[in-house]
Amino acid sequence: MARKTRSYSRVGEATDIINKLYDKYTEVFWCVNPSSIAVMGIDNMERSEKAVEKQPVWSRMRNVKGVEKAIFQEHNISERYILEVYWSDWNGWSDSVRAAIIANHLLEITPEVEVKNSPDCVGFKILYKALGVNWEHDLSHIPNLLTSDIEFDLDLRPGLSELESMEEDGGPEDPGDGDEI
Repeated sequence: MARKTRSYSRVGEATDIINKLYDKYTEVFWCVNPSSIAVMGIDNMERSEKAVEKQPVWSRMRNVKGVEKAIFQEHNISERYILEVYWSDWNGWSDSVRAAIIANHLLEITPEVEVKNSPDCVGFKILYKALGVNWEHDLSHIPNLLTSDIEFDLDLRPGLSELESMEEDGGPEDPGDGDEI
């Protein structure tokens, strides 16, 4: 049986959440450009009950790179990251869960567009300290990042230590145009 090709549509409400999170927690999402993220919902399939039971939250963010990046730049498309969700999941999530999922992915963004922070306990301590380590598996107790005043430990921001060490060394090195051998 042939695998069904996914079809996507833009999740407009997610763009609003990204902008609100960035405006409210600029110090946390310091290297995010909200207009560089497209949230796309898979609208022609749903995850099985077994998959949802095993992993209540599924979402994936990827960089736009390679030929996609070239096409995006040629057509002046500003998005550099694509966040995928299933519409069926999105419609079942509360506003608190939606904001937490988006915040989790915003923490993947680094000052270098081609590089993402790995979603691990070390890089994401700031979110785990605010929401709890197990937030993705216990969705009932997540505070709403948009309506609650969450105190983030800004010393735990991912990527900040790398940026500070680059500044101490005189800034990032010139990567060149890629033609050098």
